[in-house]
Amino acid sequence: MRRTGWRKTPDLSDRMEWEYSTEPQVLTWTVKAIDKSILGDGLPAMIPGFLMFVGGMYGLFKNDMEISLMFFLPMLLMVFLFVKIGMEKTVFVYRATEERLEICQWQDIPDLVFTFLKVFPFIVVGIILMALISNPALSIAALAGPALVGILLASVGGDSNYKAIYKRFRRDEVIWSEIRKALLDERKGLLALSVDWENKVIDPAEVDLANKEHHLHLYPIYFRKDQEQAVLSLIKEKMAEDTPLMDGSYKYPFSG
Repeated sequence: MRRTGWRKTPDLSDRMEWEYSTEPQVLTWTVKAIDKSILGDGLPAMIPGFLMFVGGMYGLFKNDMEISLMFFLPMLLMVFLFVKIGMEKTVFVYRATEERLEICQWQDIPDLVFTFLKVFPFIVVGIILMALISNPALSIAALAGPALVGILLASVGGDSNYKAIYKRFRRDEVIWSEIRKALLDERKGLLALSVDWENKVIDPAEVDLANKEHHLHLYPIYFRKDQEQAVLSLIKEKMAEDTPLMDGSYKYPFSG
């Protein structure tokens, strides 16, 4: 699965405050990419979504549409969260100079998502009250699941720290001379680099590109299909001639 998609993103490099703006730029490009494990980040929405699905199917089996709706509506929200957050893309803005590659990145999550998280719990409460009025025989246990989902979403949507975490802005830089190895994954639209960072956990020269467990120590550079030739030509030119470069499949950390 290509992580960058096909939709073009306007070049945002002229809107960034670059640390090395005095160095003449060689190339700039902007891309949106899913830079995480989709399964790993989607689990928080998938697990309660599955439980809501089971509850909804139980209601259908009992021929009780009210119970089914109380579980299926929160399940739809879990699907929404999975698509909008678990599969949300990160914006990457790259600026290359003769010495280095600067990167600015942030999560591209619309504020509307967090507004929806604040409003939806009230909808859930309304549905629960209507169900109780129309059928007083409903047990508290049957309503506990949707109610807990509503409380959870209210706490998430109203937490400014949670929003800041998901939309965090980050800066990085890669110095060309510090690249030791590179893994090209054209299928995902990225070139993963083994870089000689100051806070390195493992010696970049000892990273085994064929060992997917070592991919945790690689730094991916993303590009769309229409940017691929220019980006790869630049990086291959700037890397040392003896830098190993191999084709392969990049593995994302499961935690995202």
